[in-house]
Amino acid sequence: MRRDHDTAASATIAPERFRDRLEELMGRVAGCVPRRETRSTFRELTEGLLMELEDVNCWTLAEAIGHSGPHRLQHLLSRASWDDRQVLDQAAAWAAASLDDGEAILIADETGDAKSSTDAVGAGNQYSGSLGGVGVCQVAVHLSFASTLGHTVIDRALYLPQGWVADEERRELTGVPEELVFATKPELAAAMLTRAVTENQVKAGFFAADEVYGSRHVRRTCRALGLGYAIAVRSNHKVTTPGGAMTCKDALRLIPERAWQRMRTGTGTKGARDYD
Repeated sequence: MRRDHDTAASATIAPERFRDRLEELMGRVAGCVPRRETRSTFRELTEGLLMELEDVNCWTLAEAIGHSGPHRLQHLLSRASWDDRQVLDQAAAWAAASLDDGEAILIADETGDAKSSTDAVGAGNQYSGSLGGVGVCQVAVHLSFASTLGHTVIDRALYLPQGWVADEERRELTGVPEELVFATKPELAAAMLTRAVTENQVKAGFFAADEVYGSRHVRRTCRALGLGYAIAVRSNHKVTTPGGAMTCKDALRLIPERAWQRMRTGTGTKGARDYD
């Protein structure tokens, strides 16, 4: 999808152009999937994921792409030899370059996937905006690249709560690598920012996030990478003004009401999103 900068109307890419871009991407990641048979299944899985399906799992994808059953897709995802980290890095660099308009920004956010039990890696009673509160879910931190030409997720990291990290028996049963240690959501975001800019050469001028990522560590990372940033902070966050140190909440009282302008930024689960 691409957004017209003048009319704000969306338009789909022409079918022949779509095929060219898909071939370009498949060529970019081919080296990450060494076996020819695995590359063929990988391509079919990618094409299936681009279809408009009501449910997306190995059974529905297999049916959509003409397989007799889900076994080949399940083998690809669970046992075949290929580097998913390398695929993500290559695809992210390709997508960011395609959408680069010279004024792109990077955005950190998180999402929760509901789970029926805590057996799934990282699952537990956690807050999730998509669930509308606290529930049993996995939470993942995502890094997105956005410009006037469109936006795409370029990295992700599963958040492992401390209880999960400390449970050696559950880690062994679910195959969590030994080198994976506890990291806060801001630390995960900072690591993804660093990888995007220094390793994948993603070009962006600014970073944006909500107050979950308003830590000093994230702000220092942005400055070290040469990124400007607009990050929300908590109302009790201390700032230094010419009048002395105070909380953000107190600092806001110094700004007269006539100086504010209300802007609508979209619609969320709770209705219109208005910001002053």
